[in-house]
Amino acid sequence: PWVVFSQMIIPATTLATFVSGLYKNILQPSKLGVGADLHCFKNKIEPKCEGPIRRNGGAWTISCGEGKSQPLWLDTILALIGGKFEYGNEICGAVLSVCGKQETIAIWIKDATNEAAQLSIGKQWKEFLEYKDSIEFIVHDSDATAVQCWSSTFPDDPLDVIYNKVPSHCSRVRFAAVCRSWCTAASRHPALPELPWLLLSPRDRDTTKRLYCPEDSKILRISLPSDFIGNWFVGCHGGGWVASFEPPPFRILNIFSSVEVALSEKQKGIVCPGRLGQIIIWKIIFSKPPTSSDCIIAAITDNHGIALCRVGCPNGGWTTKGHVSYTMELVDIAFCNGKLYGLTRDRWELVKFEIGADEDGAPVVTAVDRLVVTVEHQQPPSVWANRVDASYIFELHGKLATAVRSPWSPNLRPFFKVFELVDIDASEGMAHGTHKWTEVMSLGDFALFLGPNSSKAVHVSADRRGGVKRNHIYYSYHRRLAQKEVLLSTDLVFLTSSNADGDSVYYREDESLSGAVGGVHRIGAVGYYVRGSPNPPVWLLPLA
Repeated sequence: PWVVFSQMIIPATTLATFVSGLYKNILQPSKLGVGADLHCFKNKIEPKCEGPIRRNGGAWTISCGEGKSQPLWLDTILALIGGKFEYGNEICGAVLSVCGKQETIAIWIKDATNEAAQLSIGKQWKEFLEYKDSIEFIVHDSDATAVQCWSSTFPDDPLDVIYNKVPSHCSRVRFAAVCRSWCTAASRHPALPELPWLLLSPRDRDTTKRLYCPEDSKILRISLPSDFIGNWFVGCHGGGWVASFEPPPFRILNIFSSVEVALSEKQKGIVCPGRLGQIIIWKIIFSKPPTSSDCIIAAITDNHGIALCRVGCPNGGWTTKGHVSYTMELVDIAFCNGKLYGLTRDRWELVKFEIGADEDGAPVVTAVDRLVVTVEHQQPPSVWANRVDASYIFELHGKLATAVRSPWSPNLRPFFKVFELVDIDASEGMAHGTHKWTEVMSLGDFALFLGPNSSKAVHVSADRRGGVKRNHIYYSYHRRLAQKEVLLSTDLVFLTSSNADGDSVYYREDESLSGAVGGVHRIGAVGYYVRGSPNPPVWLLPLA
């Protein structure tokens, strides 16, 4: 027989009587106050903090959010009183605890040293609940010396060696979840910075989004809220934030947590006086995380102009007007050291936008500085104007940088060159405020992740063992492949199957040769292409 300890005690004689008593006489978990505990224990076993049961035992635990424990708790006690556990004689009972916005369910076990019983109970419990996440085993007496993790006798050094050979962030999280001693070993090492993942279908009708991890060549599927299915993602920010504009309204969503940034009605669409309908956005960038009230959102619109919005200024909305001479065709924009820069399609001029505020406090362009970049330090006009395949601007080592994909030399396939913007020293005889592009021959311990909707330089630590390499460029191709367009067969590797639209197949181009080829220096690159869909993949950084 089992007994429930709460504000009352209910004698349990049969399963039917017990279940009926539960529903009629026991408070549901959702109605328990903060700090309350609800116990279901075997007859003559009391849930005391002292005594041999507590001193020698342990507990399997599940933590869940506020109001989520009720079905798990009911299934747990039904499994207990139904005698479904193979080692049921080792179980003392179950405890439901309410602590603020977290609720915990625990199954107490008599002997924490009985490893066979411990593992069997934990495995069966997850099966009964159909619970997919991890559960934790806790030894009641933290001072007990007889209870050891199965790998606690390993010396530290082998565990450290094993951990350092684990290639990716995801795999290291799994390593730490094995047991306590492995978790302790993992805690001795700094966490790896997260590398970008590739959002393969920024616009389709799939109920889930596919994220490709180039580090371990795995596909992760993430479910979206139903009202985001079919949306077109046109920008992102570290931490998993993505921006959607089509179909309206403009929205910002965390693709991992499904949390959405609250925006005012004025911020949900760009309206231009004298134009029917809303302006379409091609690219979105953020000056700071979108949860910050002083985050400025900058957008390239369908007329290639610039539009601005501040998250913490709900009454201001979007601004599209400013300095009278700022209208131009923009191919890319980027924030660098808090300043907004743009690259124009016309001669690939570099401009810097001065940002002020209007009477509503909304950001507005007050001036546009066309930066003087000396012609002798630029590439030949024929390359820039006629043969540029793709170009991006971004921050690298605290400086503004650009990556340009072009043949660069006759009879060569297009490849990337990277340039940093530097001031010209006065001794060179040039006017004050003149700049030049200096070619970056090596990215060092950084890698570039480039795409039409997001570009970022990311540090790659020396102890990574995955597929991402230092001094490499990873890019999503800016245009789709025609159905009959064929790249060299030796360059292509099948990546993933088509989506629900039936038209998007992705390929990976093997890395280009690094170093000097045909007398021209190049940095190794990996390209990701799409056939069928007009929307290229988007680089997404999981963590800020």
